[in-house]
Amino acid sequence: MVSLAITSLPERVHAVLAGALAGEELAGTATGAAQMLLAAESAASSGGFDEADLRGRGLDQPPASGPAGLLLRALPFALLSPLDRPLLRRNAHRAATLGGGDAGTAITAVAAAVLCADLLRFDLESSLARLRQTLLEEAPFALLDRLEPLHPRAALAGDSNPLAALQIAITALARADTPGEVLAEVSAYADQPCASLSLAGALAGARRGLDPADAAWAASVPAAERVALAAEALASRATAQLG
Repeated sequence: MVSLAITSLPERVHAVLAGALAGEELAGTATGAAQMLLAAESAASSGGFDEADLRGRGLDQPPASGPAGLLLRALPFALLSPLDRPLLRRNAHRAATLGGGDAGTAITAVAAAVLCADLLRFDLESSLARLRQTLLEEAPFALLDRLEPLHPRAALAGDSNPLAALQIAITALARADTPGEVLAEVSAYADQPCASLSLAGALAGARRGLDPADAAWAASVPAAERVALAAEALASRATAQLG
């Protein structure tokens, strides 16, 4: 456990967005990261969940990567209100259902968003414990069973469904540290990873943030300038809401 306060929030928001885009580049196909950036820009512009604005950005359409890509669209709302659990859960759920997600995908998106918010303050083990406690009474066992890393010797499976994508990301976070190392872990051991690459990169960014050594990496991601501007605007909104 690190701190009850969020330190370096702007850097962490930047790292989340950059990690997702870096994952999409590594996947070589659409993972849902581009739509996550659109959701971040919407959240920063409106200061909340603006359904009309999100629809105007095409976020009422399902992602090309399949339902696992909807988990990424929930993360900007975790960054916008990381300490307001009811609000971030509600907005994460709405983001997933707006894009056509079913009930299982929506609750998995809530899990991803809560984990992202907690990784801004806590280590992985503490964040997972808090997440399981949060979802204990409402999440299906199929989800609760996925909220832990796979055995150290286990290979990462494919990420064709949201549950698998989330567990792949969690496992990579347990096995590696920096966003680059986490992405390498998924790329090396997962079976044709797609959305899990961006999800793992984003969650690694929430946990670590950016330090001076990461500057070159952050500048190399696709749409780096746009990512930086969106991150700055979203972090500014979040900071204002934190008071």
